[in-house]
Amino acid sequence: MESFVEFARTLDNDDWLTPVPCTPLWTARDLLSHVSGVPDDVLAGRVDGAATDPWTALQVQRNADATVDELLARWETQTDDFGAAIEAIGEFRPPLDCHSHEHDLRQALGRPGSRDSELVTSTVAALLGNLADVPVSIEVDLDDGATIEAGDPSAGDLVGLSASTFEIFRSMLGRRTRAQVRGLEWSGDPASIDRVVDSWFIFGPSEIAIIE
Repeated sequence: MESFVEFARTLDNDDWLTPVPCTPLWTARDLLSHVSGVPDDVLAGRVDGAATDPWTALQVQRNADATVDELLARWETQTDDFGAAIEAIGEFRPPLDCHSHEHDLRQALGRPGSRDSELVTSTVAALLGNLADVPVSIEVDLDDGATIEAGDPSAGDLVGLSASTFEIFRSMLGRRTRAQVRGLEWSGDPASIDRVVDSWFIFGPSEIAIIE
């Protein structure tokens, strides 16, 4: 949240009108309505249908008339209570969603940054854990020198991937097309690689190529 707010305070009126390709036809201002609306909804008990498209659409509508400064100020005052609330129930998705949307905003504006944040680097292993049911042994060599094993370590087929933590973070959360992921630096049997790519996306894939 702090990273998003810090970046948001650098934007001007024209920036807030910019379409954000990684979102459902939102502008940057609509995106702020969503990310700042999540803690407001949760703390107000408006959680029916949480994380669904209708729920997020209502956030955009509800916050449309507030100023950017009002939304950021409200968000900051709610941070501690919201953090305590999601920690109490073991919910990890809101910080992940917020940081993902920060990079959606950065991509739309052509202003990259915060790619080596702790949330990006600490999340990659958990994201790759979603490939546990793929009947392929996967070794992912990251740009920080670490190697993460995924898939089925006992499988005979071994697939390798060399990629940055940021690329994995963005692609598994739906910010790349299937062709973009298939075009990464893979090694191994092509059919086995295809099986991994088929299970790659937790959200998505994107219908349009996202270049960052």
